[in-house]
Amino acid sequence: MTEARRALLELASRDVLVVGIGNPQRGDDAAGLILGRAVAERLGKPYLECEEVPENYLADMHQSPAGTVLFVDAVHMSAEAGEIRVLDLDELADPGVSTHKSSLRLLAGLLTEHYGKRVALLGIQPVCLDWGKPLTEPVARAIDRFVASLCGGSSE
Repeated sequence: MTEARRALLELASRDVLVVGIGNPQRGDDAAGLILGRAVAERLGKPYLECEEVPENYLADMHQSPAGTVLFVDAVHMSAEAGEIRVLDLDELADPGVSTHKSSLRLLAGLLTEHYGKRVALLGIQPVCLDWGKPLTEPVARAIDRFVASLCGGSSE
């Protein structure tokens, strides 16, 4: 079992709201939306699709009965294309993490400090974030493998 899968399954044992983040028109930036939706469906968790403006959904996150908010986003983490990791709130402070780093750090801080939510990030390493490009093959394959592994299928 991979570390990301193990960490996600541990998170999923709680009440979790899965929040998909990304732009469906910018190549691998769509990975946060695709992976988030698939993970929520596979684990039977509620899903909130925020595209590029998760801060506009703060009230929905706050009002959710879930004690944990799991952001899912394309993340620059100097990893192999398509690598998936679960990152803690502290890791969002790294200036190299996330394509939406400033808004996610602020949003995570609000959710944690003011609303008592636990916040984590399921990140996937993008290859291409160019406008009008499709999801790249390495990222699409990584999503498929990871989601399949959540139901006892092949490990990532």
